[in-house]
Amino acid sequence: MADSSAVKTIDRLVQVLDCFSSEQPIWSLGELSEHLHLPKSTLHRFLVGLEIHGILRRSSEDKKWRLGYRLFIWGSMAAESTGLRHVARPVMHELVAATGETAILTVYHSREVICIDKVETSHHVRLSLEVGARSACHAGASSKALMAYLPQDEIQAIIREKGLPKLCANTFTDPEQLEIELARIREQGYAVSLEETDPDAWGVATPIRDWEGQVVAAIGLAGPTLRYNEGKLQQYVSLCCRAAQKISTLLNVGSKPEHD
Repeated sequence: MADSSAVKTIDRLVQVLDCFSSEQPIWSLGELSEHLHLPKSTLHRFLVGLEIHGILRRSSEDKKWRLGYRLFIWGSMAAESTGLRHVARPVMHELVAATGETAILTVYHSREVICIDKVETSHHVRLSLEVGARSACHAGASSKALMAYLPQDEIQAIIREKGLPKLCANTFTDPEQLEIELARIREQGYAVSLEETDPDAWGVATPIRDWEGQVVAAIGLAGPTLRYNEGKLQQYVSLCCRAAQKISTLLNVGSKPEHD
């Protein structure tokens, strides 16, 4: 049986690191203490320990906490060791070459959607999305393409715990309308978004499945509305569907168990 104190330490480490996001990358001790409901003295000792190991860093100017450089090293190694990313990247390059738009690869984790890789377009005007960025599940083509295939109780838990905040003009904020949208995605096999996460941005995405047919990731295209029209959209949907199928096939080579 695992040492309960060690498990509690790991749990606290994850809780602290999960506080940092693109929306709030910087925290003061007081803000973290209030957010995590932990005494300042206890939390401060823990933060200093993480600082010693390069997991967190504290600015000498404002005394606030930020993610440390060791996480960047770990993240780079994790990305390189991910079979999905390795398999998908050549297909993503093909997708960008065929469309001239940015291709993104996303996965679902802990009621958020995470971008694990991207291949950018050469256009100067492009959608900005960083690898490692975490996004809400209810907005954007890639996020909805993953949310649509979650178990119903998980979908309800996301809505209950995360809510449906309005991020842009066309974000789904009504649970019933979102359910209709997710059902449509399951029926047609792809997701489309137009100004759901960012102004003047669109996206299309399709699910990637493992050998059992379970959705494990999504591949999508995103770009500015100045290059958007219905004709291109249908072309991009078709290309994304083919890309997802190709990645699924490559990913599953050697993964399916042999039966006697």
